[in-house]
Amino acid sequence: MKNSNDKQLSDVVIGDAVIELFTHDAAISRTTLIAQLEKMIQAGGTPERIRVARLALAEVNRSSQCDEEESDEGVINMLAKSAVADDSTKH
Repeated sequence: MKNSNDKQLSDVVIGDAVIELFTHDAAISRTTLIAQLEKMIQAGGTPERIRVARLALAEVNRSSQCDEEESDEGVINMLAKSAVADDSTKH
């Protein structure tokens, strides 16, 4: 983000998108949030509103990528730990 004002505006747009989903009794997930933000961008409005909606969409996409990377690391760590040889002797 360019500055903290853009971050705040982006958070407001994300909030607006979530409220819109609630209003229509839609499921709340990253997928539906991304779809709603894309819908808001396509609907138009002021150039500033579109710009901020694009920033919000980019932020949600970045967040999704970070979570996926962390999830993959967790799986890799779990697999690595289970592959470690057990040197203990059971009698």
